[in-house]
Amino acid sequence: MGSKTIILQDKLDAGDVIVLDGATGTEIARMGGMMNDAAWCAVANKTHPDIVRGVHEEYIRAGADVVIANTFATCRHVLAKAGLADETVAINKRAVELARQARDNVAASRPVAVAGSMSNMAAWIDGTVSPDPAFFPTLEQEAANQREMADALAEAGADFLILEMMSKLDRATLCMEAAVATGLPVWVGISCSQLPDGTMIGWDMTVEEKGRLAPDHKGSQALPLEELIDTLKAIGGDVFGIMHSSIEATTPGLEVLFDRWDGPVMAYPETIHHNAQTVPVKDFAGACRGWVDSGVQIIGGCCGTTIEHIRAMVDELPAEVGPRKAA
Repeated sequence: MGSKTIILQDKLDAGDVIVLDGATGTEIARMGGMMNDAAWCAVANKTHPDIVRGVHEEYIRAGADVVIANTFATCRHVLAKAGLADETVAINKRAVELARQARDNVAASRPVAVAGSMSNMAAWIDGTVSPDPAFFPTLEQEAANQREMADALAEAGADFLILEMMSKLDRATLCMEAAVATGLPVWVGISCSQLPDGTMIGWDMTVEEKGRLAPDHKGSQALPLEELIDTLKAIGGDVFGIMHSSIEATTPGLEVLFDRWDGPVMAYPETIHHNAQTVPVKDFAGACRGWVDSGVQIIGGCCGTTIEHIRAMVDELPAEVGPRKAA
């Protein structure tokens, strides 16, 4: 790895609880920002910068130590379907700039880190969350696109890179390699699903997104969660965590991770059920408290997690991280 020095390094080293933000995309939508059928929240960096900045500011006010730039869906092959491929670098740099401005505006008195988000998201078929084959990159194309994105985030001033929703090994590896090559610290968010027999696998769209897939959607072979963790860990990474997974799947996912990773652990669950209902604020806060009590150091939430969820979570968090509970 490259440099390990980031704004929050002292808190990491001391074992202090670190608060991540909540969902960015769904909060942008909730506040009236533009969403795109193919590129989801990516276009808002260009069309609604005040809303994007405002979401970051509200999370900082709620107690977040980390705000994640709105770059989950801004890789070149995703922006291509929105007609914005040529603006890929500019949109990514703008996202980091907006997060840094939010920090400067409301966090002058305490350290807050800005993370650049990277994912393996693909452009969607309209009306679904299935990848559009017309814009789905080859492995070679994705490798180049991920390198372009990682470099843009680093050049824009991201304090570290956070890999979100790593679940399919071939493409997660490309994302990981591009992030590590920047020399920035890398936090790795792995998404998981639990099969009926209790087996933990990398997040599976056919399990988790029923009713939102194209009729001809073709799934891929499920990958054991242990294999996904071990392969990515061998490439690098400073923090590993379970993210964009249901609250129910997060707990057994963390148990697998604790057994295979000795460094800092994060949890970043989604709070939207299959029926589109959001996990109640109190239930979310209680689950987060339980994970920190069991050894999770870095805690926040993704899809569906509102600013109110994070406020309630911060109020519920213990003063210290609890002892780890290995699988």
